[in-house]
Amino acid sequence: MANYNLTTATGVFKTKYIKMSRDMFNSENVVLAKVKRNDSFVGDQALISVPTSFGGGRGSGVIPRANVAAYQKMLITAKKLYAIIEIDNEAIKASQTDEGAFVRLSKEPVKRGVQSWQANLSRMLFNDSVATNGNGRLGISSSATAITSAAGVYTVTFATAAANPVNWKTANWETKDFINTDVGGTAEYEVTNVSPAASATTATVTLVQSNGSAFDLTGRTSVQFFMQNSKNNDATGLRGVLLATSGSAYNINIGYRWQAPSQLVNLSAGITPDLLNQQALDIKYAFGENHDMFVTSFVQYRKLLNQLEDQKRYMLVESRNEGPKGKFSFQALEFMADTGPIPVIAERFVEDDTLYSLNSDFIEFHARPDGGWVEDPTMGGSIFRLSPTNDTWQARYAVYGEFGIMPSAHGIMTGLTVS
Repeated sequence: MANYNLTTATGVFKTKYIKMSRDMFNSENVVLAKVKRNDSFVGDQALISVPTSFGGGRGSGVIPRANVAAYQKMLITAKKLYAIIEIDNEAIKASQTDEGAFVRLSKEPVKRGVQSWQANLSRMLFNDSVATNGNGRLGISSSATAITSAAGVYTVTFATAAANPVNWKTANWETKDFINTDVGGTAEYEVTNVSPAASATTATVTLVQSNGSAFDLTGRTSVQFFMQNSKNNDATGLRGVLLATSGSAYNINIGYRWQAPSQLVNLSAGITPDLLNQQALDIKYAFGENHDMFVTSFVQYRKLLNQLEDQKRYMLVESRNEGPKGKFSFQALEFMADTGPIPVIAERFVEDDTLYSLNSDFIEFHARPDGGWVEDPTMGGSIFRLSPTNDTWQARYAVYGEFGIMPSAHGIMTGLTVS
């Protein structure tokens, strides 16, 4: 039998994996599946007109004097969002006598690559980044405890329920990830261990320097950490946009009609029907439309499951986007607010003390056409290419896009009690 290799596998990678990645892009994440998606973002930047007033010309008794409505332009700039996978060359050689064996070998890492990209996009969506800086922090080390080191292995301590704007989120940290810091140099660190419950109030992450110029973190406090090379490069996140009270977002000055109409922050209170109704009514009053989902942490979701028996039920919610397998639906808790029934979704990238009130009609993801696995023309269109540094084959998943979030349609709560 002739050798089966990446060149002869071209058709497989075009027909199987690109379709699979498309389906997962549509439906792997509940919140991402609900927001609008535009896959035809072309040109340098996108300008979206946003009305910030009704315009003058209202009165009684005599014909009123007219005035034009005020419009602002949201400036959307694409961000480069990647995931990359590797397959050992020897493993490919070991499976090259059978097409099915080769496909089975590559299917799992290809699937995991898309899931990794999806998870990173979810992280960005709920991050504190804003359009003007896109800082993309994973977290800030505890200012009360220095970073310690033993034999080149760093232990970083994080406060679990303090220090806005970046509370601890277990979902931000995965072993094998490479991360950078804001303390200078080009040092890159590999996450080798995560202990989310080191104590009642702190968590720890273990790091080993793996690349770049040497830089000693020992004794440092309040260090910011970022996914590798992501500082100032992440897509815009909800937390930054909805908590902002000054500055700008999408090139529009933050203020009346351009910030979240309900910012219930630093509450130091448990989640209650009154708070949920207050935020729902705040949004309805200021924006004129109801939001269509609450999105919160698993901690707050559990609290809602254990209370509000007279105001909750379960419902099915469908994705707005259709993939190769059609629309998918999921079961969600439904809260009966004064403004009507609203589903409650648990999201692992939301801080334990936080709840979002979101209107999916006013969150969009604008992406360049044909995002997904990047084909290598030198390999006959295969998505795999030989690594320039080691004996592996790599595949690159790339989407060039940005979130467009209209803050005035949403609300946010922080400081909800977690115990």
